Amino acid sequence: MIRRPVSTRRSGATTVEAAVVMSVFLLFLFGIFEYCRYLMMIEVTTNAARDGARYAVVNVNKGSTFDSTDYSATYPSIKKYVNTRMAGVNSMIDSYTVTVFPCDDAMLALTPPQAVAKSGATWNEAQFGERIAVKITGNYRTVLPSFLLMSATIPVNVVVTMGSEG
Repeated sequence: MIRRPVSTRRSGATTVEAAVVMSVFLLFLFGIFEYCRYLMMIEVTTNAARDGARYAVVNVNKGSTFDSTDYSATYPSIKKYVNTRMAGVNSMIDSYTVTVFPCDDAMLALTPPQAVAKSGATWNEAQFGERIAVKITGNYRTVLPSFLLMSATIPVNVVVTMGSEG
């Protein structure tokens, strides 16, 4: 006589296993989503700072030849230009600020280089070859910080320097 094995009842085991697997999968999926969102924000912010620095160095005052027909930029126009280049990504950044300043050459010569404002000078007084920096700072807001066990904000500090063409 052949005996059939007695089936053991596992009515809730499948549900528990699915919940565990699903939570790990969602954690992984949202982690990838958040990391890609952060990388996109850093890339767009870096490009906006680079475009703003290029705009500043091309439109720096031309010394004594400056007149009302010159297209030299002002700080608000550079900030507006950078904000346009951010393409809405600046809404992901709390305490978002854009600053433009001439760099101290001695601090740029350090290892690692540090973009520090030159004392007593404004960005539009930079001579040919002097470095002008555009700095974007703020705090990146994460979407699901408690679910991903991470902080709610991540500091953002992007600095781009370019040589003045004025």
